[in-house]
Amino acid sequence: MKWILNLLKTEHRLGFRVVKTGIAVTMCIVVVSFLKLDEPFFAVIAAVVTMGKSIDASIKMGKNKLVGVLIGAAVGYGLVMVSPGNAGLCGVGIIITLYLCHLFRLYGAATLSCFVFAAMMFQIGTAFTCIINSIIGIVIAILVNLVIMPPNYADEIKKSFTYLCGQVEQAMESAALFQQIDTFAVETAIQKLSYNVNMYIAQAKFLRWNDDEVFGISCKISTYKMILDELKALEVMELTDGPAESGSEIAVVYHYHMDRMQELYEHTLPGTENAK
Repeated sequence: MKWILNLLKTEHRLGFRVVKTGIAVTMCIVVVSFLKLDEPFFAVIAAVVTMGKSIDASIKMGKNKLVGVLIGAAVGYGLVMVSPGNAGLCGVGIIITLYLCHLFRLYGAATLSCFVFAAMMFQIGTAFTCIINSIIGIVIAILVNLVIMPPNYADEIKKSFTYLCGQVEQAMESAALFQQIDTFAVETAIQKLSYNVNMYIAQAKFLRWNDDEVFGISCKISTYKMILDELKALEVMELTDGPAESGSEIAVVYHYHMDRMQELYEHTLPGTENAK
């Protein structure tokens, strides 16, 4: 167990999603063996492709894949009755399977659906075995994602917001001292915060407990984007050459952007959420 903990702490650490996928696969094999079912392969594949970045994503993918499994089994069962393993029918069946997944907007379900279809065509297990084992894999993946180390996007939002504040303050200080401005770091921090907010919002309501706090932070993202625009405007002025002559056109533009940026920044401070 110690080497696993070390992998989680290193720079190229093993992500929780990877670990949970491995746990789900192990549980699938145990459950299939306990139920004395054949072909645990389908349960394993279903668990791997269902494990999502968030719990809500796993649930949505699980629903799609469940319907996809039924489609693959139905198409495979129909064609295998005509000619098992027929090359032409295999191609036609895959086309039908993929088309139906696209028609019903079963995003992420096409791969598993095709696996089940192929298994039916080559008579690897029965339709019942394919469907039941796939359902086992889907359910276990969702449960593992829900119970074991569930994603905490609210905490990630707080961390990325704190980091963004630090990057903005550092960039503003550099601008005030006529030093090089790292706008790339600020832009990257904004993108990271926006991503975490979107992932939090995408979760089901019962998985969200910090709506008010997250809403307050998300409302400030647009303001930070405007601050970034001001920083980029200052960046192209080559501030490293030192302050411009007082009263010059460059000096006027510089102070305009600095004043505008400071005004925007004040709106992001605590207690100013409702400021106009």
